[in-house]
Amino acid sequence: MTNTRNSKGKPTVAIIGGGIAGLSCAQHLQSAYHPTVFDTGRIRPGGRCSSRYPKDKPKGKKGNQDSVLSQYTIDHAAQILSIPRGNEFGKFRMQVDRWVDAGVLKNFPKDSVVEIVDANRNNNNNKKGGSKEGGNKKENQEQVQPKRNTESDVQIRSLNSNDMYYGTDGMGSIPLNILNSSPDVKIHQDVWISPGNGVKFVGTENSPEWSVQTNGKKFGTYDHVVIAHNGKCADRLMSKSPAKDLHSLLRVDFKPFVPNWGGKRMTLNSIYSLTIALKRGEDGKSVLGSKLNDDKGKDIITAFIKNEPTLKLLTNQSRKFSSGKNEKVEVITILSSAKFAKKYKGPQENLPRKLEEDVTALMLAALERSLGLKEETVHEGLIMERKLQLWGAAVPLNVWSVTEDDDTSGSQSKKSGFIYDSDNAVGVCGDWLLDPSVAGAWESGRRLANWLVESDGEKSIGLPPNGEFRASQAASGSGIGNVR
Repeated sequence: MTNTRNSKGKPTVAIIGGGIAGLSCAQHLQSAYHPTVFDTGRIRPGGRCSSRYPKDKPKGKKGNQDSVLSQYTIDHAAQILSIPRGNEFGKFRMQVDRWVDAGVLKNFPKDSVVEIVDANRNNNNNKKGGSKEGGNKKENQEQVQPKRNTESDVQIRSLNSNDMYYGTDGMGSIPLNILNSSPDVKIHQDVWISPGNGVKFVGTENSPEWSVQTNGKKFGTYDHVVIAHNGKCADRLMSKSPAKDLHSLLRVDFKPFVPNWGGKRMTLNSIYSLTIALKRGEDGKSVLGSKLNDDKGKDIITAFIKNEPTLKLLTNQSRKFSSGKNEKVEVITILSSAKFAKKYKGPQENLPRKLEEDVTALMLAALERSLGLKEETVHEGLIMERKLQLWGAAVPLNVWSVTEDDDTSGSQSKKSGFIYDSDNAVGVCGDWLLDPSVAGAWESGRRLANWLVESDGEKSIGLPPNGEFRASQAASGSGIGNVR
């Protein structure tokens, strides 16, 4: 395969998606390629590692820049960065160390990450293989049954947070650092590449080439294209391309579970993210009860919720970030379970008002039950502001795993974690190709970039039938990715 070179002798690459996978790929390509990233984020890239900052201007003229929530740094999607077990994430561990040294990341303090469990039962979700949520279809089809707890029914257990991190200035610190470390990466921000005709194959069999355009604006042609996102848009983006085998892997199901054997398609769950600003009590204590107060020397930031099927995670944003902190206000974010989001799913970009109100009420009631609070403890009079967001294509529950031998290096791990079609000069990277986590996304992008730099894209890799989808027990168990 012959690459068309630009005037500086380097091939060009269009990367569709500015999340961690796409940015990592661009950063590691820049020495030998000219990468251009196209991202839909209104203000900045980051994908799931996005944060809202006090300086951000609201969308549209009707937005309220003086609102309570606008004064805080808020992570509304990914809340935790962790390092998965195993030797294949050694490069990522080194990168995390560099981010910590540079002040981009911080370790969660001791006892600041906990799990909330039912004190009356042996809640053993830390055994090998994780929770069976996501692996058992019958179990996941059961209706959510609310259970009213008292504070004595609730147990808080500290977790080992040695390998758990958060962005010093929000998870958005990570993509911003990658960009700042990538002077030769070009990015087009707030650009929607239409799934219908945004990317077109315009080359020939011996000289592949791709055009990229949006809303009639043509960005030019590129020697390679990389799909660095997933969901329906990625599926449609490649549906008319000649890369049929690659496209077959982008077809997606949206479900809260996968079968134990992994399923036939990429499967993504959905999650609701609810952020609320709460008035503190007159004594300055949290209205959420003594369980999450720091009276006993504990400063709880994040809690995995194990005693309430509607919810999965709680993060105290105002404790995590000190900037703009108001002692009279407490800002928290709660993430729903995938089963709950599936049951109450709506149009992601425009949730109906009634659905938004119903989902908010149900999630707040579930929060009260989880903490053993009386009904209506978190009432409208205490809620200064709230924001509900549906994370439609949230977490991959299975991973495409390559099964063929690597004839060039003899190491299967070196070539897994990404896809590349050499006949059509198109690749794919993302956490669904390695591990459902920030680590998986970063490492997938790095591996695809290194493959292109070392091989010049002369060989296809990762395409069917040489692979299979395997269920991720870690992602299915937590419902929010491999974060432990």
